[in-house]
Amino acid sequence: MRKIINKYIGMDYEHRGNKGTVDCLSLVVDFLRDNDIYLPEDDGDLIDKKWYKDDPNRLIRELKKYANMKSIDEIKTLDVLVFKLQGVPKHAGVMVSRSKFIHAREGRKATVTRLKHYKKYLHSIWRVESEVS
Repeated sequence: MRKIINKYIGMDYEHRGNKGTVDCLSLVVDFLRDNDIYLPEDDGDLIDKKWYKDDPNRLIRELKKYANMKSIDEIKTLDVLVFKLQGVPKHAGVMVSRSKFIHAREGRKATVTRLKHYKKYLHSIWRVESEVS
């Protein structure tokens, strides 16, 4: 997995990232795909830069279609984390170990961060599985 992590570390953030850049969603989708887990990259509708203002539940609604919510006690590598920023669940990352996750934030490069530094923003944990109930 180290090789896959290194592929993304340091990539520039760009909304709906072009080749060589990522935003948090494209990083999650591509990182999972590189680990043989499929998650669609969008819901078929335009993802405007401020999508969360018009539809604050969009990210969670779409994750529910493909993943099961887990508790913090069940967290494991490759789980998708959703963070509530500015009161809205609008940021995501992927666990790369029991205590660290990879993510990309606006204005920053993709990085691996300790979950304890973001725990107060944690909204939910999702596991993409072959059969979603």
